[in-house]
Amino acid sequence: MDSAHQPAIQSVPNPELTRSHPLAAPVLRRWRLLTGGSSTRDDDRATLVACSGGPDSTALAAILALVTPKPIIAHIVHDLRSPELTSHDRDAVAGIANQLGCTFFEQTIRIKDQQGNTEHNARTARYDALAQIANDQSIRYIATGHHADDQLETMLMNLSRGAGPRGLAGIHDTRSFQGLTIIRPMLTITHEQAIEVCNLVSLDPVHDHTNDDESLTRNRIRHQLLPAMRELDPEIASRASTTADSCRSVISALRQLVEQHIWSHATLEPNSVRFTRDQLRTQPEAALYEVFLLAIDHLEHDAGHDQMNNQSILDASRVIKDSSTEPRTCRLGPIVLNITASQIIITTSTNGTTS
Repeated sequence: MDSAHQPAIQSVPNPELTRSHPLAAPVLRRWRLLTGGSSTRDDDRATLVACSGGPDSTALAAILALVTPKPIIAHIVHDLRSPELTSHDRDAVAGIANQLGCTFFEQTIRIKDQQGNTEHNARTARYDALAQIANDQSIRYIATGHHADDQLETMLMNLSRGAGPRGLAGIHDTRSFQGLTIIRPMLTITHEQAIEVCNLVSLDPVHDHTNDDESLTRNRIRHQLLPAMRELDPEIASRASTTADSCRSVISALRQLVEQHIWSHATLEPNSVRFTRDQLRTQPEAALYEVFLLAIDHLEHDAGHDQMNNQSILDASRVIKDSSTEPRTCRLGPIVLNITASQIIITTSTNGTTS
């Protein structure tokens, strides 16, 4: 269930934070780029800001509140912490929205009793709830407060797992979700700069104590590794964000080439993708990886990219390229490759068999 609150008073623009401020301007430029570019009017960029009450999403809300129409601010209440803490955070976000002159929505989700990975379940339910609010309000864009430090942390985590170019591409600044677009316009500024934005507009964000738990890999990177890296180069997070942008550009170019020269030769059916083996045998592993991702997009509608791992991709590539004519199967996350002497038939794991 969700509820909405109109601001009790109209906010008074803070003279210290304007659209041209060096912290606000790059975020607004990226927001406009991600919401239609220069041909779109601000009136047609209605945006919902996912706000936890922390400094990052609060800073994003403050910056986007500089434009008209102001964003809607949404807070998702979950049951993984005590009712006192969740009520405190919800009230804090409602107060932030009121101070910025923005409409506030809240919605409650239940996570505690769900089976499976709690973090995954919480993330899925949170985005589902945000999408419901956005759809109810006829909003196309959901903005999150991911920033340059998040980008660096993600790249380091992926690097520690042996990630390739896609891992070094880090957090993408935009992705489709249930017919909407999730955008991350703050990837150009750091966490410290987000705190500075909050101070400029006299907003008091909440502190999420789960970020202090160094038993979690991301938090260990945040509290132990990043400070040492900043000592070597204070601009390391911004440089990492630029590197991630470059990697995404390379990946985009590769995807276009694969679509034009390889994927265009596939036989596409509702429940399968077919190639002759010769069509894929001579392709480099990077191109085959893109073929596998395109197959997931076709068969699973974008779900399951993160279920593939590097070793399974390498194993499947070797099987495709070797000289054996024996029928074999390879599983790659949600898809199965059925490889014969002359054909490769890709199906979903529910329609194919694995060995």
